[in-house]
Amino acid sequence: MDLTVTRAQYDAVRSARHLPDVLKKVLDGAKRSGAGAGAGAPDGYVLHLTYEEATALNELCSWNVHTDPSGTVTPESKVFDDLVKAILTHPEY
Repeated sequence: MDLTVTRAQYDAVRSARHLPDVLKKVLDGAKRSGAGAGAGAPDGYVLHLTYEEATALNELCSWNVHTDPSGTVTPESKVFDDLVKAILTHPEY
């Protein structure tokens, strides 16, 4: 599956603790979207993921989603929460 991520999402995953080698390779192979990909496209990256890689990314992001006492996702972890939602709702997942 091809998953388009924002620059902020890419950077968050890149800097996540315990980034598995398999996901590091995916990030290293990501294609630029946006400014380098044509007018009107958002600035970010396209990750080409196998089902197993997408599952690993989902798990990594899930571990980094934190909530406040009321159950609301914290602003610092929203980037990971958005990625979890994008993976789970992707038509090829």
